[in-house]
Amino acid sequence: MSNPLESFVGYADGVSRSTRNLSSATWAIFDPSGELVSFRGVCIGQSMNNIIEYIALIELLTDAIAHGISRLVIRLDSQLVILQLTGIYFVRNPAIDRMFLRVKILERQFDSIQYQHIPRNLNTLTDSLENYVLDRHLQHF
Repeated sequence: MSNPLESFVGYADGVSRSTRNLSSATWAIFDPSGELVSFRGVCIGQSMNNIIEYIALIELLTDAIAHGISRLVIRLDSQLVILQLTGIYFVRNPAIDRMFLRVKILERQFDSIQYQHIPRNLNTLTDSLENYVLDRHLQHF
């Protein structure tokens, strides 16, 4: 059994393929011992990259809440999103601002939440799932 003060770790990522007008949001959650708890992704159609990053984060937070997780460390490869969520940068896009506020509301469901920026090459699990989700979607057309 894990220590109740240990945090789960979540990874979220979004990708846009402008050549196909498709985007996907993916996320993964690991328990404090490193076991995979949830690994999901959705194809969301055409969108801007920063919006997709926020969609992935919202889905991760919603999934974590559904699993009863109260302490979460979130690792993202989007430095812009991290800087916005930690208050270093302001959100200027109205569409992103709505999602930013949604994230802040979801954060209230956690006892502890922390954001960490990671290089893209350390976010390979969600990257792989993104490509799978998009490729799978394209097979149906």
